[in-house]
Amino acid sequence: MMSFPLMIFVLGLGAWFGLPTVLRPLEKAASWLGANLNEVPGYVDAKHVFTGLKTDDWIALDEGSWFYMPSLYPAASFSQAMETLQTQDVLIKGIPEVENVLGKIGRVDSALDPAPAAMVETYVMLKPRDQWREEMTERKIWDEINAVATLPGVTPASPLQPIEGRVVMLQSGIKASMAVRIYGNDLKGLGQAAEAVAEQLKKHHLVNAGTVNPDVVMGKPYYEFDVDRDEAARYGMSTMMVNQIVSAGLGGVDVTTTVEGRERYPIQVRYVRNVRDRLDELHRAPVVTHTGDIVPLERLAHVSTTWGPGAINSEDSRLVAHVMFSPSGAAGDLETVDSVMQSLREARENGTLKFPDGNFELQAVGSFQNQIEANRRLLWIVPAVILINLLLHYLHFRNFPISLVVFAGIPFAAAGGMIAVAVMGVEMNTAMWVGFIALFGIAADDGIVMATYMREVLSRRTIRSVEDIRNAIYDAGLKRIRPCVMTTITTMAALVPVLMSTGRGADVARAMALPVFGGMLVEPFTTFIVPTLYCAYVEFKMRAGLSDEYWGSEEEETATNKLPGAMPSAA
Repeated sequence: MMSFPLMIFVLGLGAWFGLPTVLRPLEKAASWLGANLNEVPGYVDAKHVFTGLKTDDWIALDEGSWFYMPSLYPAASFSQAMETLQTQDVLIKGIPEVENVLGKIGRVDSALDPAPAAMVETYVMLKPRDQWREEMTERKIWDEINAVATLPGVTPASPLQPIEGRVVMLQSGIKASMAVRIYGNDLKGLGQAAEAVAEQLKKHHLVNAGTVNPDVVMGKPYYEFDVDRDEAARYGMSTMMVNQIVSAGLGGVDVTTTVEGRERYPIQVRYVRNVRDRLDELHRAPVVTHTGDIVPLERLAHVSTTWGPGAINSEDSRLVAHVMFSPSGAAGDLETVDSVMQSLREARENGTLKFPDGNFELQAVGSFQNQIEANRRLLWIVPAVILINLLLHYLHFRNFPISLVVFAGIPFAAAGGMIAVAVMGVEMNTAMWVGFIALFGIAADDGIVMATYMREVLSRRTIRSVEDIRNAIYDAGLKRIRPCVMTTITTMAALVPVLMSTGRGADVARAMALPVFGGMLVEPFTTFIVPTLYCAYVEFKMRAGLSDEYWGSEEEETATNKLPGAMPSAA
């Protein structure tokens, strides 16, 4: 009677941890006896049916759009960035599943939006699913977007949706689901370290090499003016005066404001475009000094070109650079991050990964940190829910062994939930564990109904032998199978619309409902588990000669028979 539930329980453990892991002790025991289970035909294929559940940081809501957010190299000018943006919009709009494309470059005049001019943000709105090509999925559409829009000089982009991307950027400051953050003391060393880490990540089997995107730290060209103080002093000019002339001539200076109705526009004065665009002759630009002389700019300052940072990022009072990437999908997010960080540590130890001189530290960041934080809470929430269930069972029966008998149905129902999650390919996340918490609360309902009625039947009947116990439990179980099955069917029928839903947020709802549905599908077998364990417990007490409320002790029975007018008990 217990063989099938035990098989379900083992399969549930295999669905969670992987059958190769669960069956490893059995294989070792067989090897001690001189047998190799892997040589049994079909055994290897059977144990790889369930390889274990992957972990996911969250279930991304289907927003019906993609957020394409690559970057141009810092050396790109604003006109080049605008041209690239317009070209990408046209190419993305040519994909049949795309309805609208809206590209943005630059940022508003706010310190809360530190987006550089080379950072592209393109919102790609998709058509309804019934207008897609056959066998087309969201991920295939993203791959096609990345393929057509990755132009020369454009960095790869990781798959993100608009809301999802904003949450990740606010939380970690990156444009991908995960990244390696490098702490350093100087910008040049950070750039070299980021390139070294990127090369190492591209070789990792759990990383999508096409999405590895290191920060180009020292990739911005700079035109530097080193003021000649002595020469400037001959013309009555200070260093500040020379710098103001250079700043006004190249960048412009607001001299007044024009008012047109309710609109106001600043009026700038600067060098004409033909002077500003010819950088090789900029050092010859004429400058009117305070003495009235007109001299070339090179007489007041030494002009040179150099490379510098496009942006300076810091965290915890230290300079940082990021190497963004996306997982290949061969493992879950948490497993991918752990493997990546372990491989980077080993590469630093064996000398494969070399950093410049200095103190460099590596840290994994990304949206997976949500799951790590949730797991820490679930480590005490799930056991607390299980203990509360056991406490409620005890308060109902006032008998700890019987409470354990009823509680035994919960692990088998949880095993069914794990099997359902593994069959449907859902990754482990917070929504899934919320479904299991709900399952723990309703999985023991049939067991409580069954055990309560068995207790009543045993109390009403005269128990003199093991055969009386079995007959009473058998009769009680027959009368409670129908209500238990009806309750289970109504619960499963209520979950069918949730499992078949396809609207916004349906992915999260399905992840919560699937463990409950799978657990309730297996839960009717607890109508066999509870009677079997209940009967075994009561039989053990009778065979051991222990007293019980159903028959009492031998001394009590003898004293009852000796009372005046007492009838002898029937055999």
